[in-house]
Amino acid sequence: MPGRSVTTPCILVAAALVSGLSACDLQQQPTQPSRSAGPPAPAPAIAAQTVAGASFDWRAVHGHAAVVDFWASWCGPCRAEQRDLNGLYARYAPRGVVFLGVDMRDGDAAARAYQSDFAVAYASVADPDEAISALYNVAAPPTLVVIDRDGRIVDRFLGTLVGVSDDLDRLG
Repeated sequence: MPGRSVTTPCILVAAALVSGLSACDLQQQPTQPSRSAGPPAPAPAIAAQTVAGASFDWRAVHGHAAVVDFWASWCGPCRAEQRDLNGLYARYAPRGVVFLGVDMRDGDAAARAYQSDFAVAYASVADPDEAISALYNVAAPPTLVVIDRDGRIVDRFLGTLVGVSDDLDRLG
């Protein structure tokens, strides 16, 4: 049965590919946005080099509400929401809200190209080994973390921006 021996491995390979591809999908799909909030927890300090090469000083966040945007250049949903994030920045940065991007798993060139292509106005720090992401318990982009003026994480948005404005209006 030569036909069967060829077909069975093909079916097994196809099944493995489908299974593998579904397991690789770490991102929330835009049709399945999620918001999670628990009791406020202290936001870990971030000390890292920005994608532009400067040092980011966490003290800039002290006393301000903040949005920490976990993104990656290869993340389709990140690309889809960046224009709206730029709008949030334009609306809330003049009110004192600090925005910081955390670029996950990218090289410097890809990160700089993303920031240029999407006209990202706020600084981003590089997180190629996901050390910062781990501190914030972020498994995949896009994830936004909202921090209050007291330095506590008050909300987390996975794959959506719905509700971010409400939080920022409430926080100041």
